[in-house]
Parts: sequence; structure tokens; C-alpha cells
Amino acid sequence: MQLDQLHHAILHELQINSRFSNTEIGKKIGLTAPAVAERIRKMEESGIIKSFTVNLDFEKLGFNENVIIGIDIPYCDIPPFLKEIEDINGILKVMKSTGDFCLIVHLVSKSVSQLEEIITRFSKHGKTSTFRILAFPLEKHMVRID
Repeated sequence: MQLDQLHHAILHELQINSRFSNTEIGKKIGLTAPAVAERIRKMEESGIIKSFTVNLDFEKLGFNENVIIGIDIPYCDIPPFLKEIEDINGILKVMKSTGDFCLIVHLVSKSVSQLEEIITRFSKHGKTSTFRILAFPLEKHMVRID
């Protein structure tokens, strides 16, 4: 899909607030609400827009442990590992990576003991290293598209 400046403007507005209405976006960028809706629909269909999400404060929800876990696991063992962990509450994202760990897992848990159970479960598959997130001194949810 070929993107023009209006597509970029729509994506910019959605990154600011994905709850903006098509009318609000249209007023800001000079399009009608139906034109904005059609462009958004096409970007969804092409996979450019994957989803509309909400950014939660997990600590306020009782998830006091926020960690990144690196797992050194044989590459061929990744699919069964992913299948095994899909029921674990608190996993936010699993990423394949280069470097010392082929998988990086971002997760939150309500307690250290719950976190320890998860790490033990992961350790059955390979070497793990856990990094506790202390704070987010810079957190960006936007990228310039153009």
C-alpha cells in the first residue's frame, strides 16, 4: 500500500490518541470523517494498523513486578516453549532477538513469589537472566512516519 501525507497525518493523530474520532482527525488534517474512516480501514486491511490499544499502569493494578527475562533456548525448542507459556498471566510480549538470548519476555506479576514460579518454569527450557524494570525515564509511543 502506498502511503501519502494524509495517511501519515492520520497515523500521527492515532499515535497521539487512538480514541480520536474520525471527525476529530478529519478536522485536524482536512478530510471528511468518511474519508478518514476509509483510509484507516485500508491501513488495517494492509496490516499497517495492527490494533488499537490502551496503555495501562500495571503497578496501579497490583502488578508490582515488571521484568524483562532473556532466555537462551535452542531455536528448535521455541515453538513448544511458546505453546507452554501461552497460559501464563502477565506476559505482555515475547520477542525473538539476536545476542545472548534468542527470546526476550516482558512480563508483569503481582508478587516476587509468582515471578519466581514463572522463572522456574522458563528455566526448564534454557538459561534465563532477569532484569527488573525500575522506571521508564523516557517512554515514547510515537514515531514520525514521513
